[in-house]
Amino acid sequence: MRSFAWIFAFVFAIHLPFESSARDLSVSERARVDAVLDGLVEEGDPGFAIGVVREGEIALEHYEGLADLSFEVEIGQATRFNIASNAKQFVGVMALSLAEQGQIDLDEDFRTYLPDALPLISQEISVNQLLTHTSGVRDIYELWSLTGITWYERPLSTRDAKRLLDLQSELNFAPGSDYLYSNSNYVLLAQMIENVTAERFDLYARAFFDELGMADTGWKRRASNIIPQQARPYGDWNGWREFPAIVNLFGDGYLFTTLKDQLMWEMQVQGAASELPRGLIEISQRRPDRNLPGNYGYGLEMSRFGGQPAVSHIGSTGAFNAYVLRLPERQMSVVVMGNTGGVSMVGLGQRVMAAILDIPVDQAFDYPAGPDKVLARPTQREILGLYELGNAGFLKITQRDGDLYREIEGRDPVRLVHEVGNVWSYETLPELKIAFDSAPEGTRRLRLFLPSQPVNTGLKVAPVPNDAGSRESLEKCFLNAETDTWIRFDWQGENDFTMTKNGRARDARMVGADYIRWNAYRFRFERSANEDVVRLWVDNNRIRNVRFELSNECD
Repeated sequence: MRSFAWIFAFVFAIHLPFESSARDLSVSERARVDAVLDGLVEEGDPGFAIGVVREGEIALEHYEGLADLSFEVEIGQATRFNIASNAKQFVGVMALSLAEQGQIDLDEDFRTYLPDALPLISQEISVNQLLTHTSGVRDIYELWSLTGITWYERPLSTRDAKRLLDLQSELNFAPGSDYLYSNSNYVLLAQMIENVTAERFDLYARAFFDELGMADTGWKRRASNIIPQQARPYGDWNGWREFPAIVNLFGDGYLFTTLKDQLMWEMQVQGAASELPRGLIEISQRRPDRNLPGNYGYGLEMSRFGGQPAVSHIGSTGAFNAYVLRLPERQMSVVVMGNTGGVSMVGLGQRVMAAILDIPVDQAFDYPAGPDKVLARPTQREILGLYELGNAGFLKITQRDGDLYREIEGRDPVRLVHEVGNVWSYETLPELKIAFDSAPEGTRRLRLFLPSQPVNTGLKVAPVPNDAGSRESLEKCFLNAETDTWIRFDWQGENDFTMTKNGRARDARMVGADYIRWNAYRFRFERSANEDVVRLWVDNNRIRNVRFELSNECD
């Protein structure tokens, strides 16, 4: 078993002593923050709680709106919010703590500590790969969606999640080879922690938070359990309505807490006294292995904000939304949580941080402004065509009077201005660059660069064939045994199809050769050497390469 003692000793040795002093917002900082907060919530609406911790002390604590519209209860220090996926950071710290105690090895297959998990998956999956979303394990909510279950329409538990995950025989990708966010990773981590500690996870977590002085933080044992001072989640559907809250999984989210408790944790992250070893807390704010794909650590994302390293995470479950943004070099954190679908907690947290730094929020990010290397100019024939932007839709490159144009359905066409080599810019937004090259697997691609946004990549789609026979050949039934889900396609003429999944029919459209889409679902057909359709592959957000075999049982 690998020991972590030397790591903690090293980090502690280089840690500088922390000097505590008042760090209230200055008059000008408070004025800029007030300008951000002003008018966000109307009287009688649900709202939010937001706080700032700087150099180990609370610099701002602000509450606005109602926690419960029925009884007009105001949001305050005692209000408990569901912080959704922001719970993952605490599961990460729990795993680190067990590693420090020698109870687990983060580089070992997690089934060393949870032997009955994923019995049909033969590949080794390390604890670190679960922590960093590089395991390849498919997202439980997307799997439920594939079967026809909507997570907010029926009660679902950790036991339900385990039952479906244990039926999976394939992964999104080989463990450690790629990054794809999957809630299943942290559901499995919570089960592992429960097995290692021989204690019910919610009770183990309760004791963990008590030691940290976070007495109002914890998981519900059941969705029906009552939590004192719990905020109710509201969405605006032609008037406020309460969002269903009947799912109760452990690990991936569903952690109820107060702003007061979260600010207490931020103070400990910045150096205040804690029951956890100082070195452990510092390691929890980093990536366990920089060689792994992605930018994810122990339940936290690593990025940059305002020209410096940033640690953050987003939590979203229906109308419960939360966000934490830390700037370690400045020892400053913004924490925001809300019970309203009418205010973006992410945008609010970023605007408040930018206001304190006195920078425009759209200049706070420093994503790449262009490709690292300029290549030779491609021919227009290589460039023209339809490109798929992941789950964000499609972008088409067309030609008019010798010029290239970007076309997106529902938007005005934009002329592209050639700059150098394989790089063009938007005529209407010169900072937005578009570079054409080939993806590693050889597919033609484009990449969109804007300093305020992550790089967006589009892969070129093979054009739809003109013959009717290729469309008719897709009229088949397919079955996935892992989820007991069947899908049938019926051609309706032109590029239109009816896609029927487990008895529910939807309008779908062919967008490329042997390629049909419905919403975020991508259906790719595999053919044999003699061009017979033999298999269907399905992707949807956080599930990839779900195999469907031909079947005669579409009923």
